[in-house]
Amino acid sequence: MCEDMGGQPNSSTSVWALAPSRRMHKSRLSGDGQIDAIIEDLEQMKDKFGKLLLGEDMSGGGKGVSSSLALSNAITNLAASVFSEQRRLEPMAYDRKMRWRREIDWLLSVTDHIVEVVPYIQTSNDGTQKEIMTTRQRTDLHMNIPALRKLDAMLIEYLDNFKNQNEFEYVSKDSNEAEKGHARNDDKWWLPKVKVPPGGLSDNSKRWMMFQKESVNQVLKAAMAINSQVLSEMGIPEIYIDSLPKVIKKL
Repeated sequence: MCEDMGGQPNSSTSVWALAPSRRMHKSRLSGDGQIDAIIEDLEQMKDKFGKLLLGEDMSGGGKGVSSSLALSNAITNLAASVFSEQRRLEPMAYDRKMRWRREIDWLLSVTDHIVEVVPYIQTSNDGTQKEIMTTRQRTDLHMNIPALRKLDAMLIEYLDNFKNQNEFEYVSKDSNEAEKGHARNDDKWWLPKVKVPPGGLSDNSKRWMMFQKESVNQVLKAAMAINSQVLSEMGIPEIYIDSLPKVIKKL
């Protein structure tokens, strides 16, 4: 069950706290340009929520997808846009990191209003009790969203760990042919080329790099486990199963 996305937002949802800022006087801001940035953020936020409400059909023709699919697509597209630019083992650029945190907060604020109805025992002033129905965030979201946020923070932290490494560097696109060396001939030609010392990385650096690799693999395994658990609990409509080819149904 999902509450109307256009309803009154939870006061604890940080994204909605931007709204009063539009009425703030410039003298209360550290810079004159910040009020313009806040207004721009508000416009972007309204645009994103508008797309969610209309199911990505901005024409209003009623041909949009469901709000849940629109939300899933929005998160996927945002992640692809932000992380596809991260091609080096180095901290994420500040502007890109801030964009990711800001816009993922906007999108995930919707999940605060995806609720289920559960019984609740209410005690009156005279001590009598009665059972009423109340709403709470859906259980799987209540458990998985904080876990995924933690995994996201860990990934960004692992990138930040490369801030002070000095044993390897990336060859600039403007470097001469001698510095660039042999061109990539594999299927990842778009990745920047790494330049290491003539003797290779030190033993300490190799161990540290392997530790970072294993840490990222653990994050991946945890994320895949959450995804598998969600899929296993997801009901599949009979009408969808009936629409599948017979070969797939047997699988």
